[in-house]
Amino acid sequence: MSKTTVSPETSADRTAPPPPMPPMGLSRGPRVLKASLLITTLEGVFVFLSLVLDPPLGQGAWMFGMTRLRFAILGTTILLLAGLTWLTVRAHIDQAWFRGATRLAALASSRRNLALLTVALYTSAWFNIVAVVGRSLRTNLDAEILLKPVFNRGQFLGLWIFLIVLQAVVVLLTFSKDSTGQKMGLFLAGGCVLGLLLLYWYGAEGQILYYNLDMGDTDQSTYMDYARLLKVSGYTYPGDFNRMPVYPYLLSLVLRQAMPDPKFFLAAKYFNLFLSMLLLAGLAALFYRRFRPLHALNLILIVAFTVFIYKAGWVQAELLSYFLNGCLFVLMWRLLQKPSYTAAVAAGALAGLAHLTKASIWPALAVFGVLGLLRGGIQWLQRRRSPEAKLPPGSTVRALLVVPLTVAVFIAVIFPYLRASKRITGHYFYNVNSTFYFWYDSWGEAEAGTKAHGDRVGWPEMPPDEIPSMAKYLREHTAGEMIERVIDGGQNVMNRVVHSYGYADYIMVYGGLLALAVVWKRPQVRRSLAENPFPLLFFLGYFPLYILLCFWYSPISAGNRLILVVFIPLLLVLSSGLQTLLKEDRLRIGGKGIGWLTIIQLAILCMVSVDVFQALSHGVYILDGGG
Repeated sequence: MSKTTVSPETSADRTAPPPPMPPMGLSRGPRVLKASLLITTLEGVFVFLSLVLDPPLGQGAWMFGMTRLRFAILGTTILLLAGLTWLTVRAHIDQAWFRGATRLAALASSRRNLALLTVALYTSAWFNIVAVVGRSLRTNLDAEILLKPVFNRGQFLGLWIFLIVLQAVVVLLTFSKDSTGQKMGLFLAGGCVLGLLLLYWYGAEGQILYYNLDMGDTDQSTYMDYARLLKVSGYTYPGDFNRMPVYPYLLSLVLRQAMPDPKFFLAAKYFNLFLSMLLLAGLAALFYRRFRPLHALNLILIVAFTVFIYKAGWVQAELLSYFLNGCLFVLMWRLLQKPSYTAAVAAGALAGLAHLTKASIWPALAVFGVLGLLRGGIQWLQRRRSPEAKLPPGSTVRALLVVPLTVAVFIAVIFPYLRASKRITGHYFYNVNSTFYFWYDSWGEAEAGTKAHGDRVGWPEMPPDEIPSMAKYLREHTAGEMIERVIDGGQNVMNRVVHSYGYADYIMVYGGLLALAVVWKRPQVRRSLAENPFPLLFFLGYFPLYILLCFWYSPISAGNRLILVVFIPLLLVLSSGLQTLLKEDRLRIGGKGIGWLTIIQLAILCMVSVDVFQALSHGVYILDGGG
């Protein structure tokens, strides 16, 4: 075999240093980076001068003739300005350092980082809008009123932060290798989200300012009183054993000393509106993790504009309860699919928080506990009978322990409340609704019964044979009377659901489509159920149990408030089933195909767009979101 010789020229080429980088001035990315640093620094100088030369914010000097707020704003400005000045000077005098900075910017220009910066950009825009308009989008604001907070509240800092994020986005877009369409799509998506939030805010204010004017309507004043008692007692007030403490605690954060009821009522309504936006953001994250973008968009629009927009302006714990119960449902569903210690701890903590928000999670815990233990037991028996069974290491022990672990964490979270309940009432698990009112035939009986005899401050002072209980109810009522109560309650509740905000239409649409998909994909459904039937058993236990309990409780409370606890979980289940069964199927037209899911979601988007328009144009002014 002949040897290959290497010429002197080739060897020299291999050892030669790499060619020098082209001058920075020829590259667009470095130019944009350097210009952005300079511009943001100059903006910071302007903000600093405006804060120093303008009169102080408010009254009451604290340090150097400035209020605490002005001092904090000025300090933040100085820190940001110092950092940006250092970066700008370094970029102009140290070319080696600047090359490293441009490489870092190029590495940071991934689609994920661009998405995060876009979220930060529109979030900053949102906070600036809130700060400028103050509270209400419906205020008739002229230019002078709009500019006033910019000068008097130090809003220049907020605007500067927005500009810093904007210019960071521009820099990363310059370095990004994505197509122009992808870049524009990201901005348009963020702009659409901001626009929808503003529409949601504007619509929810319809209930706040034009419908919900009586703080005594639907428990609102009671929640406000609870918050006041928490605040004045130093957060030692144990509650009335009807409403749970988490939501009143959050309300107390907006309560100021000597705030009159009308002012507190307005502040509490707006607090609930902004809280609802945070909850919708959490639901959006959940939906986008589980569904395709168009599908997730439809779900968040349905939840936002057929439920949340009507209830956002009411001082009630319901929206927080719906959110927590929906997230807890997803965790329990996941644990029955794939047991996990981490998910069990999260489910227990979330269950505790949900219980301390509204004591309605016991049916969910009962169904999950029974099925989780059954699943673990069956898996343990399979391991015992067939040691060679193909099960992941440790999975049997994990399947057996997730339910006890979930319950243990749940009890640990709510134990301080249980201890207070035991000390005052003599019972750890005491709630007037589930302990007493559930066994009355009408709200009038409840008011004349245990409520009139002190059930809100301790065990009612009544003869033991007059205190309602399951045993007493079963003795005094026939099976026919109980069945009639459920049937009448069901008719009452369903009549309210059908003639409500429009959310029931989407349950019927998704439910009908899923039924058709199940018939079409029968073999796939059978295989899935054979592999793990417990999620389906969980659904068949969870939803009928909650719905029947709502029917039973109808003589006491028959509005949307109770039945809506199953809305988000039911929407998730129906949507997940539809996506699982149809995700690979396409309609062929002229040699090209479009997914059936895309067709369905486009049709639903048209449907929900009509509901959004109806909600904003007149629904929020005429429909009662409280009950």
